[in-house]
Amino acid sequence: MGREQDLLLRIYDTVVEPDTWPAVLDSVAEAVGASGCIMFDLDTDADGAPNLNATHLSSNYDRKAVAQYLNAFSSLEIEDQKIFARHSAAGDAIQAIPDSVLAESPQALAARPNARAMAEQGIWHRAGALLSKDQPLRDRFSVQFSRGHGPLGPADLQILARILPHMAKAAEIALPVRQLERKGRYLAEAMDRLKLGVCLIRHDGAIVAMNDEFRRQIDALRVFRRTPNGRLEPTAPEDRAWFAQMTNDARNHGKFGARPRKEALGAQAAADRAVAVEVAPLRSQNAFGEARLDGYMVYGLDTSRSWDLDVGMVEKVMGLTASEAALVGLMADGLTNRQIADIRERSVDTINTQVKSLLSKANCANRTQFIRRASHIGAQFVTRDTPDG
Repeated sequence: MGREQDLLLRIYDTVVEPDTWPAVLDSVAEAVGASGCIMFDLDTDADGAPNLNATHLSSNYDRKAVAQYLNAFSSLEIEDQKIFARHSAAGDAIQAIPDSVLAESPQALAARPNARAMAEQGIWHRAGALLSKDQPLRDRFSVQFSRGHGPLGPADLQILARILPHMAKAAEIALPVRQLERKGRYLAEAMDRLKLGVCLIRHDGAIVAMNDEFRRQIDALRVFRRTPNGRLEPTAPEDRAWFAQMTNDARNHGKFGARPRKEALGAQAAADRAVAVEVAPLRSQNAFGEARLDGYMVYGLDTSRSWDLDVGMVEKVMGLTASEAALVGLMADGLTNRQIADIRERSVDTINTQVKSLLSKANCANRTQFIRRASHIGAQFVTRDTPDG
């Protein structure tokens, strides 16, 4: 196995082992001769002011020092992030943008206060990229270079173009697992708390574990079936080629760059499927007590069910009108267009037109893909706590 393919598998292992991100970022930096890498989220503080939060960073970076730098140069860094985002927002592909876009000349760039502070630490050049164009406040990537390396070059761009889409997918499909962890639970012990279906399989399709929701989807929706020899298999023959491709080689993933949801089974179908199915490699030695899984994690999100959605957040991120946001709320409740028409006292044709307009605005091929996108902006994937925990 080549070093780059090994890196891709380690990237996907961060879904269940987030503590390995620093080592992964070390390897990404090494691949392009960089000093290090940082991943950011752009959120707001208690007063509603924008705030940059370094979620993951290379192991040679001191988290406290990075936080102090971000605090000292917050306004400049946030403006820089806006510029990086503006230059990389178009299309699905992830583009690493050099810091030359931040100033009119190299001299002007070097004279900026934050650039001078970084230079004192040996960082003379950097580049940034959006790993999520569906939720651009999350998963921003930054890579830093020494004076000896120089600015981001064509060879660096080619390497990052192969690696960053996998980082984007891993970060996005990890969201439900991160929600579990924030409640003090881990996937192996609490997968039945997840509202989406999860199934772990070995490289040959042998089922290692599945949660109650995935089991329900097998019984009720029949997108997958369990074969007599205990393997997971798509029920429809036309889905098996897709599944075989997704469970063959890690390099077959990440084809949609900063919009991983387009890779899901059902995301591109002309006719809606109820379930958005996603697959990711998983080699982790800590997955469900397996000595080494060398397999895959399969997600199934049933978009026909009601989802606890932060409609206000979806409205903000997607730039929706109040009327469009209200429509999203009804769709997230699992209502059909006909049921929505009854509630809104409109014709079905009118609702069909409104839904099509919403899908177009959200850059989604169908309703399944739309709910998949909205859920990863503002959904709760974990069932609410009960009195007994």
